[in-house]
Amino acid sequence: MIRGNVLYGQSGGPTAVINSTAYGVFKEALKHQEIDHLYGSIHGVDGIIKENFIEITSEEQLINWNHTPGAILGSVRFKLKDQETDREIYQKIHQVFKKYDIKYFFYIGGNDSMDTCNKINAYFKSINFDCNVIGLPKTVDNDLVNTDHTPGYGSAAKIVATTISEIYHDTSVYQKGRVTIVEIMGRDAGWLTAASHLANYFNNGPDLIYLPEVAFDMNEFLESVKTIYEKKKKVLVAISEGIKDAQGEYILNYRSSSDGDAFGHIQLGGVASVLADNVSIKLSLPVRAIELNLPQRCAAHLASKTDVLEASKCGMFGVRQALKNKSGYMVSMERSTPYKIKYTLKPLNTVANFIKPFPNEWIINNNSISDEYTKYALPLIKGEAYPKFKDGLPIFAKRK
Repeated sequence: MIRGNVLYGQSGGPTAVINSTAYGVFKEALKHQEIDHLYGSIHGVDGIIKENFIEITSEEQLINWNHTPGAILGSVRFKLKDQETDREIYQKIHQVFKKYDIKYFFYIGGNDSMDTCNKINAYFKSINFDCNVIGLPKTVDNDLVNTDHTPGYGSAAKIVATTISEIYHDTSVYQKGRVTIVEIMGRDAGWLTAASHLANYFNNGPDLIYLPEVAFDMNEFLESVKTIYEKKKKVLVAISEGIKDAQGEYILNYRSSSDGDAFGHIQLGGVASVLADNVSIKLSLPVRAIELNLPQRCAAHLASKTDVLEASKCGMFGVRQALKNKSGYMVSMERSTPYKIKYTLKPLNTVANFIKPFPNEWIINNNSISDEYTKYALPLIKGEAYPKFKDGLPIFAKRK
């Protein structure tokens, strides 16, 4: 067991429970005498390079972290190049780790963040630097491989299903309704949009659901909308922001001036409006486009209790494994029936940059979701984890 200090960083898009994992890491690390100091890097890798850290010295600093959305330590989209391309940055990271005697490094994020972890771990091994590197899973997209699901997804799924159910009731009040198109996050994987199907558990769900895993056909979409509207006088549609046509082109008007983020990801958003324009012009039906946007991942008042607890346990498990000299792994969750999670480790190089698509066998007729998904997802959204309220408003933690 190595004696030294802990460094924790956050990367990528926030979730309703990302700070629960941070809470788990710091709470567990505070218990161990082998660890002298605990540091949090502000804005991930960027904070490491700039030595922008805060120190955690007691559990009092962690009050309300478990119920606070966003990334309390800030986040970053930072593409770490290969050693051969930019060795200087690796040397800088190494210098900082030596200066602060960092022997345990924990980094939370999705596919790209696990790539960052993998590269840092490989570099440290190549120079024989003792530092145990552990990746911690996080993404509302649920698209990380080698884990049953990711912390953040259960809460986001619960938020989507609840919001869809509420929209269903709102759009059902008039004799003559409209076509309502709800845009949900999901660039390459449709897990979050599929969560709209959970509203059908109480018959409050969408009539049509479209995921990125299936090529989108505008003519088929319009025909389906027309048929349902003629029958019900209203249509509720859930679509992933990343739906594409058979040629792989996004069905949206994105900003042509944008070159994308550090990872080459184009800013999505606006596909609901594109479809609404087609419904209005080609079918002459009343239509409204709704983009759920950031509330899908930051509505901590509706977080899943299961998700909060699992996120914390991922952090705790990661610390315990690092103290056993495990390095180069991501914490993974394995499910058994009845629902129970076993925490394990998976090599970072089997996770980094891979995407787990929504299963094709759970997609029906290209526009509906099987109840097999419902069985999978219901355990993930169970329980309520309300933040503390004062004068009717939630109390969230702030970094000091």
